[in-house]
Amino acid sequence: MRRLFIVAVVILSFTGHSYAATKEELAKDIVKITDINKMTTSVITQVMHQQADQLKAVNIPAERQKDEAALRDKIKAKLEENVNWAKLEPEYAKFLTDTYTEEELKAILNFCSSAVGKEILKKEPIIMGKIMVMTQARVQSVYPEIQKMTRDFTESVKRVK
Repeated sequence: MRRLFIVAVVILSFTGHSYAATKEELAKDIVKITDINKMTTSVITQVMHQQADQLKAVNIPAERQKDEAALRDKIKAKLEENVNWAKLEPEYAKFLTDTYTEEELKAILNFCSSAVGKEILKKEPIIMGKIMVMTQARVQSVYPEIQKMTRDFTESVKRVK
């Protein structure tokens, strides 16, 4: 009986991630397998592109181009300091353990470890990127109206005073 138990433990230890000891270990395994850390790089890149677009709209004179480059460097450093994976990873893992049961975490890990799960994880950033671009475009298209509505409201409040 003891041999059977030892054989079972050895077999289970080689069957993948689904038998991690704690929710925290499961969450850390999910974080690793999903490559969620790549998202932080993507976010920083997106913000930097947005900043570049905003600065282009200002038409910065040639004599201030070095200042613009210095500003971009400062912005990137600030983002990298605050949106870095070392700071985000523990919080992300906690989100997982706070949100999912141990059984759900095991299922997520098993799915993400499967061939289909790996393909979905590969394609998810593409879908999320398209969703972000679409959403930002829609927000930008109504932003002038929102600004006008806000301006009209604040002017009406000022008139009442």
